[in-house]
Amino acid sequence: MNDQPSQTKHPWTLEGKTAIVTGASKGIGKATTETFLQLGAEVLFLARSEDLIREAEQKYKSQGYKAYGMVLDIGDATARAAIVQKAKELWGKVDILVNNVGTNVRKPTLEATFDDLQHVMDVNTGTAFDLSVRLHPLLVKGGESSVVNVASIAGKTGVMWTTAIYAMSKAAMDRMTKYLAVDWGGDNIRVNSVDPWFIATSRVDRVLKDEDKLRQIQEATPLGRVGEPEEVAQTIAFLAMPASSYLTGLNVRIDGGFSQVGIQ
Repeated sequence: MNDQPSQTKHPWTLEGKTAIVTGASKGIGKATTETFLQLGAEVLFLARSEDLIREAEQKYKSQGYKAYGMVLDIGDATARAAIVQKAKELWGKVDILVNNVGTNVRKPTLEATFDDLQHVMDVNTGTAFDLSVRLHPLLVKGGESSVVNVASIAGKTGVMWTTAIYAMSKAAMDRMTKYLAVDWGGDNIRVNSVDPWFIATSRVDRVLKDEDKLRQIQEATPLGRVGEPEEVAQTIAFLAMPASSYLTGLNVRIDGGFSQVGIQ
């Protein structure tokens, strides 16, 4: 009997993988890009901010990483087509897609308009769906591919200091995740989502800088603190790795236990 270890690639790596990360100039998207690069992936990372993308691209390449920045508005269908074309030129396949881009219109429910709803749904859910569908042929060529959608705990339970339309869009992302996991399982494409609670990013700075709100968030969270972008990125990386090869259709709550809290 041969007791020698298998010579296949280690399951806890992204070595040799190709990845696309949207909304990657800061916060969770930036942390995910950097985590992927550190784990050996080549990454095409996207955002609207030219200064931030070009600065990051120069930094990553100076560190020896294979990183490619694109400056675009993913809300534009032409831009989404350009992403597919760039992936074809770079690799001819895609192993990992992270749909991270997101927005919100912070208005009380009774002040939100239908246009506000449509905008948030289009950006948060529509672009993720359309880009996933457009990239499907390249994900199939990846062989054992993974899509990770960045949703929110707000799509699972009531959360103060966000909006109804944001919560609706993120709930839709989680349902899309489950449907695509079933629909694309036969194509050897896994589809999962992550549902973060309050994470220390610029998007929620206004909330976290309010000492009373921060205290309430900490008290509602069993771990007693807000999360860090790297903590979300590491979970995304796990869902993209061979180590999670039998996981699909999951909505993973990254919330420090917030959603498990009952009456205290």
